[in-house]
Amino acid sequence: MAKEKLDRQRIIRDLIRNGRIANQEELSSKLQELGLIVAQATLSRDIKEMQISKLHDDEGYYYSLARPAFVRKGGSLAMDSSDSILSIEFSGVMAVIKTRPGYANMVAAIIDSREIEEIAGTIAGDDTILIVIREGSTKEDLLKSLGKLFHQIGKKRLN
Repeated sequence: MAKEKLDRQRIIRDLIRNGRIANQEELSSKLQELGLIVAQATLSRDIKEMQISKLHDDEGYYYSLARPAFVRKGGSLAMDSSDSILSIEFSGVMAVIKTRPGYANMVAAIIDSREIEEIAGTIAGDDTILIVIREGSTKEDLLKSLGKLFHQIGKKRLN
């Protein structure tokens, strides 16, 4: 990773850690105030790479750095527990994962980083993830793959 990128991501981390930032536009403005002009696509990649998620409280949405429950294992992110996942439900070739508020983006980023062969794609909101299951894969195949990342996920299955 280039020094420029490392420096930029360190600054982003400091801004999020030390202030309340609601969206990319606000983050971009804060970076500009510090003399850093960052393209929207670059900022989006940084947010994804840094596993930054959006949380919600009484004051609204804000960016948050990865929670301590997420740790690096074998070069990629995994969860020590599946406490942030509330349920998984299936309908045809889709699965819907319900999470605690503010955790869906981070959980989806972890899933996406593993490039699970049973998954064609994911879409995440604040507390819900839609997973499109690849043709030819079964619910059981997907649960087995997700179980390697999130312990006890099979026990959270609704159907």
